[in-house]
Amino acid sequence: MDDAGGTAGAASGAAPDGTAGGEVAAAQELAAALLPRIPEMAAETVARLTADIPAYRLLPDSVLGGDLVANTEAVLNLFFTTVAEGRAPTEAELAAPVAWGAERARDGVPLEAVLRVYPLGARRAWELAAAGPDPVADPYALVTGLLAFLGEVMPKVAEAYLREQADLDWEQREHGRNLAGVLLAGRPARRAAERYGRTLAERYEVVVLRLPEAPGGATNRILRALRSELDGNPEVLATFKGEGGVLLVPLGPPSSPTPPSPPSPPSPPGATRRLLARLDTAAELRCTAAAAVAEDHGSIPRAQAEASEVLSLAEDLGRPPGLYRLADLAVEYQLVQPGPARDALARVLAPLDDQPHLIATLREFIAAGYRRAEAAEALTVHRNTLTYRLGRIRLLTGHDATDPTGARHLAAALTAYGAARRTGP
Repeated sequence: MDDAGGTAGAASGAAPDGTAGGEVAAAQELAAALLPRIPEMAAETVARLTADIPAYRLLPDSVLGGDLVANTEAVLNLFFTTVAEGRAPTEAELAAPVAWGAERARDGVPLEAVLRVYPLGARRAWELAAAGPDPVADPYALVTGLLAFLGEVMPKVAEAYLREQADLDWEQREHGRNLAGVLLAGRPARRAAERYGRTLAERYEVVVLRLPEAPGGATNRILRALRSELDGNPEVLATFKGEGGVLLVPLGPPSSPTPPSPPSPPSPPGATRRLLARLDTAAELRCTAAAAVAEDHGSIPRAQAEASEVLSLAEDLGRPPGLYRLADLAVEYQLVQPGPARDALARVLAPLDDQPHLIATLREFIAAGYRRAEAAEALTVHRNTLTYRLGRIRLLTGHDATDPTGARHLAAALTAYGAARRTGP
């Protein structure tokens, strides 16, 4: 813009014959003539914005009739003043429009709606210039100043808006992480929520999430994708650490201290599954997660512990990625609880301690639904090799994995064996 202003200044004294210098002089004359009509132009521009763009209609009247009109007047005044003076706007003069762009980010107005005010104002200026009563003034001379001004101010406003939006996203994410940490620790969180301008739900589904192993720096990319998706769901509180995280998905209406709230309705069918499906899409892979419902804030730590145990169980059992709840693994969950029954089942596989390939064979055979061809393919061995190994398992444990009764006993023993090795006696 500085170059454009310098060129315009040079041109204004270059030719008194009515060519370049005459055009600049005409533009300056026209701009000066339009200065008194700025309030009218600003009001028309804001009226057009509110009619065409729903985001502006959501702003309070104090912003629409006050700040927005005043800001539009100031921008138009700056444009016509700089054109009339044949110069570019200074950084100090552009500071106010840039700051207003950041304010609109905090108001929640989309960037495209923020930038729309500039071409609308320019269009109205052009219409007034073209319909001017002075036949000597050349309205087309205004084009150079319009384009130069828009080229200077719009990128700066967009940059300030995006910077403010990034700060807002970071603040919201940090607020959500802090609130999640407070609730997961079992501490009161209402004061913190009020301080952050957030509303807590009465009930939450606590989701413990685990990302699959990713090569190189892909884990960081996946976490960024998940956080970006959750930014669009500010009611979901989230905290991430390492290769996993915990989500607090709200269930039921917001809590209210007075009057007492009625019993919460059941959770929306599939709400958590739909959220995890969107996260899978954003991460470009399928995550493994477990969930448990906390009926009140005080039971959130217990729900997290339950979900964590269910997730570990699903991973120990080699279950595919997806969402699991206690009801999905109720039998297996009961089997892994410490006690004499679990220990007795775990001892069934004790003869295989020094032969991990037989443990792996049993696990894959069960995971394949006791189908030999699929199990052999998963193990990358010949079917005869699989049959030999199953025979060794029968010989060492006394239970036949190909017999329904023996298969059930070995499946239970494998669950107890994995839990015992993971948690100890």
